Amino acid sequence: MKGNWGKILKVDLSKGTFEDVKLDENLYRDYLGGSGLAAKLFFDMKGWKANPLGPENPLIFMLGPLSGLNYPGVSRMEVCARSPLTGIWAESSVGGHIAPQLKGTGYDGLVIIGASDKPVYLLVEDQKMEIRDASHLWGKDTYETEELLKEEVGGKRAQVMSIGPAGENLVKYACIINDRGSAAGRAGLGAVMGSKKLKAVVVQGKKKVELADEAAFKEARRKTLEIIKFSVVAEAFGTFGSNVHMEYGVAMGDVPVKNWREAYWKGGPDTLAGTRVAETILIKHHSCYACPVHCKRIVKVDSGPYVMKEGPGSEYETAASLGTLIKIDSKEANHKANELCNRYGMDTMSIGGTIAYAIEAYEKGLLTDKDTGGVKLGWGQPDTLVALITKIALREGIGNDLAEGVKRMSEKYGGKEFAIHVKGLEVPMHDPRGVWGMGLSYATSVRGADHVGDTNLGVELGLINNNDLGVPRSWPLEAKGKAAQMIACQVKGSVMNSAVICNYVWSIVGGGLQEIAEVVNAATGFSYDVRELNETGERSWYLKRAIGNLCGLTRADDTVPRRLLEPHLEGVTSNISTLVTPIYLLTVAIGKLRNKMINDTIKKVNMKFLFPVFNKVMRAFRFLPGFWGHERRLKAGNLDEIERTTVPLEQMLADYYEQRNIDEQGRPTRARLESLGLKDVADAFLS
Repeated sequence: MKGNWGKILKVDLSKGTFEDVKLDENLYRDYLGGSGLAAKLFFDMKGWKANPLGPENPLIFMLGPLSGLNYPGVSRMEVCARSPLTGIWAESSVGGHIAPQLKGTGYDGLVIIGASDKPVYLLVEDQKMEIRDASHLWGKDTYETEELLKEEVGGKRAQVMSIGPAGENLVKYACIINDRGSAAGRAGLGAVMGSKKLKAVVVQGKKKVELADEAAFKEARRKTLEIIKFSVVAEAFGTFGSNVHMEYGVAMGDVPVKNWREAYWKGGPDTLAGTRVAETILIKHHSCYACPVHCKRIVKVDSGPYVMKEGPGSEYETAASLGTLIKIDSKEANHKANELCNRYGMDTMSIGGTIAYAIEAYEKGLLTDKDTGGVKLGWGQPDTLVALITKIALREGIGNDLAEGVKRMSEKYGGKEFAIHVKGLEVPMHDPRGVWGMGLSYATSVRGADHVGDTNLGVELGLINNNDLGVPRSWPLEAKGKAAQMIACQVKGSVMNSAVICNYVWSIVGGGLQEIAEVVNAATGFSYDVRELNETGERSWYLKRAIGNLCGLTRADDTVPRRLLEPHLEGVTSNISTLVTPIYLLTVAIGKLRNKMINDTIKKVNMKFLFPVFNKVMRAFRFLPGFWGHERRLKAGNLDEIERTTVPLEQMLADYYEQRNIDEQGRPTRARLESLGLKDVADAFLS
């Protein structure tokens, strides 16, 4: 077997045992690896029957055939289990530097079952494996844990995946941290670790997997590096990080403000954007293993109430969830909050969404001072935000309720109409009213509200396309073609998270299955073509959808809060997103010219002059014919304009179900499952 080791390590924490589990090569061919192969293992272990916080819930750390290779974007690993937050399938991708070390141990993944009766950590090396006492680490944050374990284990290569106090206290959206700021962030997998009393996983190894075609792999790598070198998008990520999106996202109505109520707030681009961070508190850039994009920020705050030592800066999602969503316009407070979430080990999207709900519930009188323990909740209160993060991690006072997530909070206190989640997972920071396809992404995702389980956002913005699958682009504020586009994007998302490769890098390279096939074939020798790789993505997606059904999901769960579909309560819903796709199409086309002089000039203009004022430039388009009329009619309460502006989710869903072969119960049809070799999955519906 090439590209993979053909085995995983199964660890039973209840028994303290280890088992090498060999996997047939056909499993790798059918599922690739990553979350696809993890879903197959999870299904075979009947993980859908497990209590998410029970010892029987399998916690799976899975690599792909590309993980750890010297190739851009493949430093990642997938972590999977049944979610304690949503009760359904959970997968979360993490970057940093741990994937090559796990690959170097001679395993393609870890499956952890059972639970210890005392705190432990797992050590896996290429020569040995141990379950060690972690009592001295219990209660420590992830930064402290990582530092202490690297010293304790020894060896420069050691990498640590750990939970902080949030995971120990079973906060429903606790996450797992590697390399300080790299997180398996979504759906509460840190709480699964905490329920098993597993403080950390430490790995280091020197083994090198054999590639099927070394020359072909080097050529694929060369071509990818060449594309990145000339890409304006890669330059933007490298210069400003993912938070470069704040500048144009606010203008096009994609950035949520005030619990998704406001259409526009200049506090985002004026104070929180990556361009502002670069001018003030940024001290250097950082990257995951073997990646030339360097999209991670290292920041430092020297003075004031939010002093923080040199450490990871906020990604876009955090800048919005702990910034615009609750109207915090202090980048210092936002970064301090990000640091605390990293240290405690909590998903910033979920914590931001839950706090935003609580503020509105307090505003409406559903939450009282008695409920909050005297904490006065309100918009734009950075000190309160910082204090609440600690309360949540430690489950103190109102923090105990907030630790349960927005769905459970709304079930207890009311206000379900402004509890913004899908299937129990708080919504990422992209507004369907700015790009309609995100509504379909959220409604049909296999893990709840999700923006990286498919490649739809990149297609909507014009970064990539689905021409390789024969699916034309559907424009941002258009329902026609959305279902076909969504299906193609879900296939590609499944392939991306099985291969396993970074969403940013793949988007920069073009997002095509042919490019993935070339590098995967070079590693494995499987000789995939686009058709077979498409089928592999379909197989993984349908399996995960079926697992959700086995956990109890139906069509009724494929929904999005009305607030995210109708025009904003405060301000006017933007239609400027129709301009963003052509702009991105142009920047991608410029990169394809491979002309150094032209590219250098464009990059210089963009980075120094355009991106820092992109919001203002985009907002100016509001006064052009067509755009101004839309705004004027909405302000006047024109019913036709309101209806035209409302996201037509039901229409898109109807098309989607028909094309996806989803029955009235929300399940994939038997015929579709059997066509993908999933007869055992169809049979499970009858058991």
